[in-house]
Amino acid sequence: MQTLPMLTLCILFFSGCSSLKKVVSLNSGDTKFEQIREDIKNDNEAFQKQLESRIKLTIRNEIMPEMRELSTYSKNLQIRKTQNNIKDKVFKKTVIGRVEWIKTIDPEVRFRARVDTGAQTNSMHAESIKEIERDGAKYVEFTTAGADGKKITLLKKVLKETKVKSTSGVSSKRYVVQMEVILGGKKLSTNINLNNRKALRHNFLIGRNLLLGNFIIDVSQSRLLGE
Repeated sequence: MQTLPMLTLCILFFSGCSSLKKVVSLNSGDTKFEQIREDIKNDNEAFQKQLESRIKLTIRNEIMPEMRELSTYSKNLQIRKTQNNIKDKVFKKTVIGRVEWIKTIDPEVRFRARVDTGAQTNSMHAESIKEIERDGAKYVEFTTAGADGKKITLLKKVLKETKVKSTSGVSSKRYVVQMEVILGGKKLSTNINLNNRKALRHNFLIGRNLLLGNFIIDVSQSRLLGE
């Protein structure tokens, strides 16, 4: 550990200062010498306080974090390698909070979205859902509303239909469409299931399919990406 030699050096300096105090205390003389001795004593005390403060900072900021890191790592070399690889990737991801602003493209609709790592897929508020067939392909027409409350009607091609089980255990069929969104300055294409979220606080829910590989969440924070 690189900080240990530094700490040892500091302790030696500290000991040297104590020795200097003893040497000075053995001498006596005129008033001028006494003043010099007093000045040295004061400088010595100030130096000791500064040194103690630096030692404490070194222990707190350098030694203790390294010790904590070592204690959390597995003794298994392969697991430690995996942890280090994950740690390197984490620094490349954008940190977001439990609630963030997200914007869809074509059309442009802005939502105040809740982040939910328990949800596999994004979910967007949709009402008046109507299935339409065009050129042998299945589409859905539906109405949604962004943060401004303004309702807008969209027409999107159906990628698939899926069954989603609610927290109460009730299963319901949902259409899944693909849309481009902007989150944290990143433009991403993602799957979104359509669901009537009128009774819920947020009209958009960000699921794991959008989070994977792009974002890491700090649940103690909210709107880290700003407005």
